[in-house]
Amino acid sequence: MESLVESLRIWLESTALAKFMIDSDWAWPIAESIHFIGLSLLIGTVGLFDLRLLGLAKRIPIGALHRLIPWGVAGYCMNIATGLSFFTAAPGQYIYNPAFQIKMLLMAIAGLNVLAFYAVVYRRVAAPDSPDSAPFYAKMIGAVSLCAWIGVISCGRLLTFFRPPWHWCPWC
Repeated sequence: MESLVESLRIWLESTALAKFMIDSDWAWPIAESIHFIGLSLLIGTVGLFDLRLLGLAKRIPIGALHRLIPWGVAGYCMNIATGLSFFTAAPGQYIYNPAFQIKMLLMAIAGLNVLAFYAVVYRRVAAPDSPDSAPFYAKMIGAVSLCAWIGVISCGRLLTFFRPPWHWCPWC
């Protein structure tokens, strides 16, 4: 398994995207700026929506806030694109990094949580005649989402504090 991961790391570092990100004076700072703009869009819309599910600003219909979610999706796409650029340029900084591993786990939890929201409660909370207070399951989904995204942000910030050597692996 380790040789497969090392092969992936070596291959990623040899790609044109990695070379562009490392050799350009402006690629990394521009990607960081786009990453933070995307994060602002994502958390600004999804976070607000989650807070509404939890009972904040009950005068605003949930359906009205839901119309902002495409902005959050756009921010998420910006973050995926820039995150892949960072990962490709410095895979050793990420692959073996516990903060990155936890961040990926939290993103998976957030993704499954979104699926649960749309499968279980969306129609009930977005209906024009829905009550001001979201049902218990919607509140739980909102709380999980908010916690997951706060964790993603925290782990993203911690990435630079954990710089394990490329050969290090907590499970090896």
